[in-house]
Amino acid sequence: MSSLLTQSASATASVRARGVLVIDDDEPVRRLLAAGLKHHGFIVWLAANEREAVEIYKSHHTSIDLALLDVRMPGRDGPETLAALREFDPEVRSCFMTGEAGLYTQEDLLDLGALAVFRKPFRLNELAEHLIALTTPTDSAGEVPGGSWSDDEHPGAQVYE
Repeated sequence: MSSLLTQSASATASVRARGVLVIDDDEPVRRLLAAGLKHHGFIVWLAANEREAVEIYKSHHTSIDLALLDVRMPGRDGPETLAALREFDPEVRSCFMTGEAGLYTQEDLLDLGALAVFRKPFRLNELAEHLIALTTPTDSAGEVPGGSWSDDEHPGAQVYE
């Protein structure tokens, strides 16, 4: 009996919470996303700009599974911030969120390697569900359990409106 308890305890100990770095210049949006994502079991780091995002990512990249970036921000925007993160880690996984993408098309954002583009306003529960799917390890066939991908030009990418 004790060996079963030990195996169960070690299996639980090896599971790590999903980590998300939220990058948005709007403080109320950051706080709302943090509260909602924490409620869904995420560990959340918050950054208001590119400088903070890079600093946080460098310190915590081993725990961050995904960067969730606002597209339009003063100074360096979301795509420019993603480029700065990629200077440190070319494999950083990312999603964009936007109410108005400005100069960028949805295609542009996906071409930058984003896994998804979330259109504001969105439901926090739905965002969390999608982020859970995007941060869930893939099976041996490379499929994300529960994932539904509809963009043929960007395999593995999805636009949520």
